[in-house]
Amino acid sequence: DPPSTMPPPPHPHVGVHPQKQSGLSWIGTTVPVGQITARQMRRLAEIADLYGSGEVRLTVWQSVVLPNIRDAYVATAVKALLKLGFDARQSNLKSGFIACTGNSYCKFAGADTKGHALDLMAWLDRRLELDQPINVHLTGCPNSCAQHYMGDLGLLGTKVKVAGETVEGYHIFVGGGFGSRQAVGRQLFTGVSIAMLKPTVERILRNYLKHRAAGESFQSFTTRHDLRRLQELLGEED
Repeated sequence: DPPSTMPPPPHPHVGVHPQKQSGLSWIGTTVPVGQITARQMRRLAEIADLYGSGEVRLTVWQSVVLPNIRDAYVATAVKALLKLGFDARQSNLKSGFIACTGNSYCKFAGADTKGHALDLMAWLDRRLELDQPINVHLTGCPNSCAQHYMGDLGLLGTKVKVAGETVEGYHIFVGGGFGSRQAVGRQLFTGVSIAMLKPTVERILRNYLKHRAAGESFQSFTTRHDLRRLQELLGEED
């Protein structure tokens, strides 16, 4: 078959999708920044056994896929997953967050990436509504386990001096991509302290919504401007 000209679905690793096999679907559900407890893992296995074939697949997006769910049980399985803390509803914002281990368990990391990702996700979700999917990658050091350079927004952990004190912070990259829209992100802002990270990222996304063309993706918007112009547009105060 010729390649499809249809745009890819938003965050296709999340949601309920029919399988080729009649009467079966697979469910993709987010695991926020990949953190899962033993209790959640046991319950996840139980859901896979009860409503599917007992199979659980992991994705590179810190999410899980439950295949071979009988259609009659899809709604029940989705409800059970949500009760467990794993959302199978695609979100243009929350479904695209991933974070590396961070300095909780890695000596190379310059920031608490997982904690900051959850905090940033909650902050933005309360304040913004996006009509285009976006991927936000937080990584703790230049080794880039979370591949900040291929996110729409990439945050690279670092140490920042604020009033003579060393604090955690991030360099901010924009415009990365993969697959048919592969690109390496460009560094937009340098050394943003953790205290300023949430308002800075919110301002970036608000200004994207303000200045973009109708229906334009974040990557397309950032790609068509040089860095100087992007700094002016995305750093613009209200």
